[in-house]
Amino acid sequence: MVRGIYTAASGALVAQSMVDNVANNLANVNTSGFKQTLMQIASAGSLGIYHLQTKPGQTPDRATPGVSSATYVGQLGTGSQIYDTPENFSQGALQRTGNPLDVALAGPNAFFAVQTPQGVRYTRDGQFLQDANGNLTTQDGLSVLNAQGRPINLQPQGAGAGQGAIAIASDGTISEQGRTIDRLAVVQFNNLTALRPQGDNQFVDTGQAGPAASTAGVQQGMLEKSNGNVVRSMVDLITAERWFDANERVIKNEDDATNLAITQVGKSQ
Repeated sequence: MVRGIYTAASGALVAQSMVDNVANNLANVNTSGFKQTLMQIASAGSLGIYHLQTKPGQTPDRATPGVSSATYVGQLGTGSQIYDTPENFSQGALQRTGNPLDVALAGPNAFFAVQTPQGVRYTRDGQFLQDANGNLTTQDGLSVLNAQGRPINLQPQGAGAGQGAIAIASDGTISEQGRTIDRLAVVQFNNLTALRPQGDNQFVDTGQAGPAASTAGVQQGMLEKSNGNVVRSMVDLITAERWFDANERVIKNEDDATNLAITQVGKSQ
């Protein structure tokens, strides 16, 4: 019975994690370039159950040294566990904004590179800004990197610089009045499962992603919307809540059964 409580508790914990995951996806449904997190659930390890045949006159608590035979009964499951939480990198819908510093990527495996205090990180959020020094940054003030891995400045030295509208070509080349300023770093990865989220809509390469220059089209004046599905997320939320409730009832029933067994044993003595 105690094992039943632990098994049901593991299911309740997984259901709670599922609720948290769905809530995070719903909270970011309007975040540009957001990729929803999936949850893979697997069975926890199982235990082999054996019937031990003891020698006559031997007490159960000293059975192991005097076992004469052991009959295999079967496997006892120990509940469920979270196997992995991969991202769904499918392409989100593109929305036209008309802002010249808003850019979107066509293709699910391409990313912009940004400089953070922890190193280079990757994002699909192309909602960029120009700071007071002319640097191209994210909404959080992080520097957007060029193809050489350096910060991009939109006000290069030269006569007439900074006087015209910024144009961004499909290959990421940034220009002003026909004068090339820089080029956005657009990176693709051969193994997207090796990219892991690190908060703030950013991803980090764990070392196995295989980065390479991308030919994905850069589209100016557009943003990629979140690829989250609100209807699907609501269904998953209801499923997780029902799963939690079912495991909670199992825990209560197991606890009541244990209490009844203890009470009956006390009465029999």
